[in-house]
Amino acid sequence: MAHSDFKKYLSDNGLEFEVIVTQEPTKTAQQAADTHNVPVSNIVKSLLVNIDGSFHLFLVPGDRRLDMNEIKSRFNAGSVRMADADEVKNVTGYSIGGVPPFGHKSKLSTHIIDGFDPSSLLVAAAGSGNSIFKISLTQLVGLIV
Repeated sequence: MAHSDFKKYLSDNGLEFEVIVTQEPTKTAQQAADTHNVPVSNIVKSLLVNIDGSFHLFLVPGDRRLDMNEIKSRFNAGSVRMADADEVKNVTGYSIGGVPPFGHKSKLSTHIIDGFDPSSLLVAAAGSGNSIFKISLTQLVGLIV
């Protein structure tokens, strides 16, 4: 799926977010922050993790790393690993770098990692590596719960 699929998801669900497509490369959180003039901490990284055979989505601030040992402990899991590119595409419908925080092919248990600035807008992928949308932390929490 691409940003057009995400836009369709928004429309079908009555959600009004502007999808912005850029020509600038945004392959890293820092590049995305520079392109969209926001702190890197407010870039939403959508990371798919396999926990004991079940996929979970973690929304991580751009300046943080996902601590797999913490996840293993939090979920009392035997195995925890990042999903590979094929799994990300098959489970979410989007390619790595374009995975939005919601609107996936499959319903996912989603977890927000602390560190986002609630006083300013977050920037999240909108279906492709060069498309984004802006959302408040409050809106994001409301949409994934």
